[in-house]
Amino acid sequence: MQLKEKKPKGLKGDERLNNQKGLRMTHSFENSLNISLEQLGKTAWATPLLNIEHNFRLIPSSETSFAVELINTLWALHDAKLKDDDFPLVHVFAIRFAKFDAWTFRFSASADDGKVFLNPLTSPHSDFTASVDVSQSSSAYPAEDIIKRWVRDHLA
Repeated sequence: MQLKEKKPKGLKGDERLNNQKGLRMTHSFENSLNISLEQLGKTAWATPLLNIEHNFRLIPSSETSFAVELINTLWALHDAKLKDDDFPLVHVFAIRFAKFDAWTFRFSASADDGKVFLNPLTSPHSDFTASVDVSQSSSAYPAEDIIKRWVRDHLA
């Protein structure tokens, strides 16, 4: 009798491997995030940034990685802060954060009255399920000024 490998529901072939890599990537991302925020003296940013990163996990890894963009930006800010104690950390982070490629992706879900577009800044994790459609646009959503305002309001 030959045992068959159990596959996670909804995943096929290489998707299982990508899902397992994603789990390892998430753990590694959280560690990197915590270390970089500790170095910046901004550990309070961890929860809001983790919440947003969770909402971007539906983007195919071959397209872009919100997590990688975030970690790279935080370490670049750390380097700048080392050179200048008066570095306007929140202001510069807001500008860079609003320019992430991930913001050009749209997440839509079917609703009784048509499609609903999900806002990665404000929509709960539970809305970002496998049934959500992911597409890409040439501009950010929400708009860059809204993303910058969110940073100033939630991470200041």
